[in-house]
Amino acid sequence: MMNLLFDLRYYVLYPSFFNSVIYPGLIFTAILLLTTIWFERKAAARVQMRVGPYYASKRLGGFMQLIADAVKFVFSEVIIPEGVNPTLFALAPVLAVAMSFIPLSIIPVSVIPPSGSVFSIYFRDFYDPNIGMGVLTGLFVQYNMLLILAIESMYPVFVIFVAWVTNNRFAIVGAVRESYLSVSYDVLLIMATLSMSLEYHTLDLAKIAQSGIPGILANPVAAIVFFIAMLMGSARFPFEIAEAETELVLGAYTEYSGFLFVLTMAGSYVGNLVYALVFTDMFLWGWYPLSGFPGALLTGLKASIVVFFSVFLRAVYGRYRIDQALRGGWKYLLPLTFVSLFIGLVVGYIWIP
Repeated sequence: MMNLLFDLRYYVLYPSFFNSVIYPGLIFTAILLLTTIWFERKAAARVQMRVGPYYASKRLGGFMQLIADAVKFVFSEVIIPEGVNPTLFALAPVLAVAMSFIPLSIIPVSVIPPSGSVFSIYFRDFYDPNIGMGVLTGLFVQYNMLLILAIESMYPVFVIFVAWVTNNRFAIVGAVRESYLSVSYDVLLIMATLSMSLEYHTLDLAKIAQSGIPGILANPVAAIVFFIAMLMGSARFPFEIAEAETELVLGAYTEYSGFLFVLTMAGSYVGNLVYALVFTDMFLWGWYPLSGFPGALLTGLKASIVVFFSVFLRAVYGRYRIDQALRGGWKYLLPLTFVSLFIGLVVGYIWIP
């Protein structure tokens, strides 16, 4: 019995499983996704003074309505259009969501206190460059900031793939818009990240999160640029352009229904959470002043607030046109990234964290 409990504790709490499946992985993300959609609906209705339909579980603020909607979509019929490859049609949204989930397994959410914790032995074996996987693990840790952004930047490729396999003209137009936007916001994200790495002399998010001053104070220009690029990258208002239902039905996801539709919609929310966790580590002091598992919960709380604020913008902003978004990215935000780079160079030169 003791061996069984030890094995269960070992495999459940081992970082590669715990980070990917439990926190901040699949289970936490699924719960936060439902809560985010609930908050998005309630906030928009309150700000815009709209009276919606009656909902389930009124005493819980209608939260169970999200469960009912999820069950309805899961058990709805999946309609596959004629003239498409059914295997690729079903596989495309699965690959897109999987690609958006992968960065969650490598984003640092806390550190182990010197006194140790229930996770300490496993995190040490997995993350210490001198133990376990050795040099390869050390490279992942030292350059995790670039690795996270590189993996997340692959998500638009799968959005284009989703549109291509549906063989729908509205989906193709939505994919073209996504490709235009991705070129714009990827440049902004990378340059804002580079300015912070110059300032803190590292590409390790964990070291930045544990620095002496939060990034939003050390380089507020980079924080503004990164946040706006984050909204563009996760299709939050006012940049929900590739899915503009007024002229594109639902963009790249027009032909999807049932559970596959749930997967297509989940991808942008998961991407928003990934960027929010990176924003929290880079600009909001991560898990400071806590460590261990309480620190990980604090990181999740800060990231959740960033996600809620991102979806709240739906209630107060209209949708930009594609030309307006691109003009704003290249004409106004790109010069700001050069300002953030200059700040990073100057502060990094005179201040050694």
